[in-house]
Amino acid sequence: MKKFYFLFIFISVFGFAQEKPNKLAVFGTLEVGAGFDLADIIRTSQAKTDYEKSQLPPGKFNYGFTSQIGFQPLHWFALSGGLRYSYIDPNYHMLYAMVQPSFFLGDPKDEDFLYIYGSFGTKINHTASKNAGFAGIGVGKIEPLNKHFGHKFQLYLEDQILDGEGNIFIGLSYGIVIFSNKNL
Repeated sequence: MKKFYFLFIFISVFGFAQEKPNKLAVFGTLEVGAGFDLADIIRTSQAKTDYEKSQLPPGKFNYGFTSQIGFQPLHWFALSGGLRYSYIDPNYHMLYAMVQPSFFLGDPKDEDFLYIYGSFGTKINHTASKNAGFAGIGVGKIEPLNKHFGHKFQLYLEDQILDGEGNIFIGLSYGIVIFSNKNL
């Protein structure tokens, strides 16, 4: 009989007394972003001749769209992947396959999700650039609006590498999030 009491106490303490941390579970995002090339200010001011100006890497601005599908198995970690379109210059319409690991900060019971992330991608289409990719870091916040829908904001710093030349962009993005966890 003592075993049953012990089992009953064990189940009630560990099964019902603790709150589960909030997670997005399976989620999809659609984002729009815009960035500004920080190094272009320095390079343009240093280029004096027309030849030097013609050799500058393309793009002062970067904008595009991202679509991702991801999974948050732990309350502090999520992994997503998808496609990203970036416009840098008239001849540089880049389509990337990308991966984005995210690390969530703050209290796991909060309904808002503050996170830091890294993003990595490689070009999958044909453009003026033969070899291109990007790597970046950022911080973002997801705010659930109802049971399956929310929006997200991100601030990022990203290095887009086009044929060996790096362009460092700082930018903002806004997106919508659809997630499977209806308990948020």
